[in-house]
Amino acid sequence: MDRLLRVESLSKNGILKDISFIVYKGEMIAVMGPSGSGKSTLLYNVSGMDNADDGKVWLKDTEIVGLSEEERAKIRLKKMGFVFQQMNVLSNLNVIDNIMFPAVYANGKKREKQIREKALKLMEEFEIGDLADHMTNEVSGGQLQRACILRSIMMDPEILFADEPTGALNQRAAGTVIDTFITLNKEGATILMVTHDSKVALKCDRVLYILDGVLKGELVLGKYEHEQEEERQKKINVWLNSFGW
Repeated sequence: MDRLLRVESLSKNGILKDISFIVYKGEMIAVMGPSGSGKSTLLYNVSGMDNADDGKVWLKDTEIVGLSEEERAKIRLKKMGFVFQQMNVLSNLNVIDNIMFPAVYANGKKREKQIREKALKLMEEFEIGDLADHMTNEVSGGQLQRACILRSIMMDPEILFADEPTGALNQRAAGTVIDTFITLNKEGATILMVTHDSKVALKCDRVLYILDGVLKGELVLGKYEHEQEEERQKKINVWLNSFGW
């Protein structure tokens, strides 16, 4: 497999301590651990949203740690996508304009027609095509989070980062959202996702467990198939129990 992201001896403010791992192209990886373990801090430093104190992060051949904020911002805009638990949307824009916003910002008005066509195609594929002209307060939490996911892939990012993307949703909406991630992953998207939910993690290829800022272990599950779900749930439960989860 092609190596996409390499993290080497990453440390930050005593929160992250000498963390190393590799993400290969096409993987979907979950990061788990108790509250305060450093999961979100890891995501922010690996993606360049924050700048680590020590260590290295490479996105392909580009070293991220040590770059200026402006340089990191350019990389995030062009090569990364982000989905958060709190759905950061612009309430004065409708759903499709929220999805289009980063791509229009990056490419300018001259490509707005093509960007809109792409957004509509994605919305149809993920069954929210009829919500294009709705305002964000007129759709459900699950529908809005799907829109946020589509917004994050409008620029065809090399990697998608997600921080507790189902944390604010009910079980049904969360299931729909994680199904969206599975579909994107099957279509080739590489995803690194922080989650507290083992039902989400069991659908990933690998799970990383962090405790007190230290990477304590890794569980390899392989590609998810629905008929394997019960077996995978048992496997991940035993593994998490070994850490006192």
